[in-house]
Amino acid sequence: MAMRYLLMVSLAGAAVWGVITLSTSGAQTYAVDFEHTASFATQKDASFWLLAAVAILITLSLCRFVVFGLPSLVNAWCQGNKTWLYMAMLGGAAYGVLYLM
Repeated sequence: MAMRYLLMVSLAGAAVWGVITLSTSGAQTYAVDFEHTASFATQKDASFWLLAAVAILITLSLCRFVVFGLPSLVNAWCQGNKTWLYMAMLGGAAYGVLYLM
């Protein structure tokens, strides 16, 4: 399960990196072509918009996972590690009482 989300994050990063690379390398081209013609027809622009669409879809998928999947994963992890969580809270409280007072 972790490999699935690691793969999604790496794909999102690669897509965003590609979008940034293409957008910065063609910035002067856009500035020159802005008044004369619509610059959506070139091959470089098509790959830019394709990478942008992939980045948006992967980002939305990750946001969906965070909203719907992460709370249940955290709940399951907390149920399995309840003793350690209580010990950490007690240790933090003892640290706060003894060190901060």
